[in-house]
Amino acid sequence: MIDLKVPVIETERLRLRGRTLEDFPFFLEMWKDPTVTRFIGGKPREEEETWTKYLRMLGHWSVMGYGYWAVEEKAKGNLIGEVGFGDFKRDMSPSIKGEPEIGWVLAPCAHGKGYATEATLAAVFWGDKNLMAARMSCIIEPEHGASIRIAEKCEFQETARTTYHGEEIVLLHRPISGK
Repeated sequence: MIDLKVPVIETERLRLRGRTLEDFPFFLEMWKDPTVTRFIGGKPREEEETWTKYLRMLGHWSVMGYGYWAVEEKAKGNLIGEVGFGDFKRDMSPSIKGEPEIGWVLAPCAHGKGYATEATLAAVFWGDKNLMAARMSCIIEPEHGASIRIAEKCEFQETARTTYHGEEIVLLHRPISGK
């Protein structure tokens, strides 16, 4: 495996770390789960699509200097999800191209424990220190109240309602502080 120098971030309960090839089966199962994909594309992902997504997330670190971390519980060492930044060149208006877009997803076993907020806050803190942009963005389906609350706890504010791939989304932004 190529060492991409993905920083490790530790919180009280979580470790955010780079992905390994051995992590792929977890992510495959997570992205097959309809509970996970309900508000993220609306349909479970098959292996080919998950593999492409997995490689895209790894590639961000080598090309952009940021990307997605695997999230694991420190106490048990179990993978529970992913959090991080991407620039996906989304064809939408208003455009967020060039803005680090934060995202998070956790397996159902980790829902309702505050892990998503804890991991996202850790990523945002890292972003404040390391990203070379004026602001971070995120997009969330309007019905996904839990994710909107996480974004708000991380000081993201709604800036627009728009569509992406024909679906309504909420666009949120947060200035990058510490520059």
